[in-house]
Amino acid sequence: MSDNPYAKMQALIVDDFESFRITLSKMLQEFGVGSVDSVPSSNEALRYCNSKVYDIILCDQNLGKGKTGQQVLEVLRHKPNLNSDSLFLLVSAESNKSIIMAAYDYEPDAYLTKPITGQTLGQRLERLFKQRIALAPIYKALKERQLDVAVELCEAELKSATRYAGSCQKILGRVLLDLGEYEKAENLYRNILDARQLDWAMLGMAQAKKLQGDTLSAQQWLEEIIQFNPLCLKAYDLLADILAERADYQGQQKILQQAVDISPLSILRQQVLGDVGFKNNDLLTAANAYRKAVKLGENSCHDDVKFHESFAHAGIQLAKLDKNLASPFVRDALKVVSEIPLRFGKNNSSKVSSYLLESQLFSASGEERRAADSLISAQKIINSEESVSLELRIELVRALRELGKKEESEKIIAALLEEYADDEDQLQKIDCLLDEPCSAKNKALVAQINKNGISYYEAKDFSRAVDCFTSALQDFPQHIGLRLNLVQALMGQVKQEPGNNQLLTNMQQTMDYIRKIIPDKHAQYRRFRQLEDMLRAIASAKPAD
Repeated sequence: MSDNPYAKMQALIVDDFESFRITLSKMLQEFGVGSVDSVPSSNEALRYCNSKVYDIILCDQNLGKGKTGQQVLEVLRHKPNLNSDSLFLLVSAESNKSIIMAAYDYEPDAYLTKPITGQTLGQRLERLFKQRIALAPIYKALKERQLDVAVELCEAELKSATRYAGSCQKILGRVLLDLGEYEKAENLYRNILDARQLDWAMLGMAQAKKLQGDTLSAQQWLEEIIQFNPLCLKAYDLLADILAERADYQGQQKILQQAVDISPLSILRQQVLGDVGFKNNDLLTAANAYRKAVKLGENSCHDDVKFHESFAHAGIQLAKLDKNLASPFVRDALKVVSEIPLRFGKNNSSKVSSYLLESQLFSASGEERRAADSLISAQKIINSEESVSLELRIELVRALRELGKKEESEKIIAALLEEYADDEDQLQKIDCLLDEPCSAKNKALVAQINKNGISYYEAKDFSRAVDCFTSALQDFPQHIGLRLNLVQALMGQVKQEPGNNQLLTNMQQTMDYIRKIIPDKHAQYRRFRQLEDMLRAIASAKPAD
């Protein structure tokens, strides 16, 4: 029988330099690893990982063309595969903080900086292998989703007070949370924290509190973690989730912005920041975040056409406020939408989506002829199709409106309302085109938003009233009543902050938008004219800069 405990282990080395693959392979064999495969690219690495189980994968961060080492790890951790729990060591010559922080989001088992010596690698492997062998029954139970067995094994390991107690505590806490045993998890974390302040245990405590509905305590724990360890990005993410659940989207955006300032290369965080920035009508933040998300999405398993389209929408909306500021985003978005068919499939649906967004972007940049050409290209394909999705027809209405084709757009909306008259879910989607929602759910939602916003207004909490109406307008941009309420709330805020010129600009932009969409016979037209007069009076009374 062999004395070598690693003789049956299988390893995969991923590096585009053959000499480094040979060197690492020799190191692993000298260490006693029984079988070592090596490949030069991310594609081959994932192909090997789909057919064979490896105990350890050593992957270089920079693999040339294709996925990076971090993106290989993303796939292995987030997609079903044979190696989701294999030891993963990310190897890099990079000492760039952003790259290291982004890699840690996906929790590699180790991050090794080149050059690597046999001694350094041996020490790191020995520690990882010994733990993996000692806790093998626990990992097996976790992989087979036998969580009760995993709890028993962890508790037995803790009673025997081995050197792996810390790892067992960490696993046990996560499993208890998964099982819904929140009080047991909380007691575990409390006992750990009584002995030592550890960020993972504090984070576990915050998760246990949140899952028990005590979000205030969870928030306090998370704020303490961020103070204790500002690089603990999971604390920012969980705190952002809590703030979103409270509909505190400004707070959510602020905390996410702090997190992306620390780690700008996280695609998932940039995607969420884009969404919340858009919801807050902070179109500059949204456009910046979406642009980064699109760039980071290249070769990432988290890439999604939704964020390419959202980037275009952010650019279009920003151009309505400030053409000069929006100009670089519109230019980049035109390139992004033109590549949608190439990146997400050359089918008619992606081509139509690309043309319709392109049309709106050209309109936003004042290129009406090119906008019309793109619209015609989209309509040719639409007319050749037997059926077109509701989402594309909504996009078509937006493109028509941008080109001033009101009558044509209204006909499509009327047809949609007739076609989906008995489909509440689809009516909810159409509501984004209407000045009053037609779905039952959104009617109730707008009524509640108005009630909340008006209560803030009456309490002279104008800032929260503004946030309330602004956020709602991202879902119901054509709702004239919400826009007029926003103007009125902004007027209240101006009285509290008389030197704030941005508020005056926001008011003017909102009134300009309403002027384009409100019919003379609209029920709120008189109120609109009154607010116009009031705005004119405020602007004329404004002290000179």
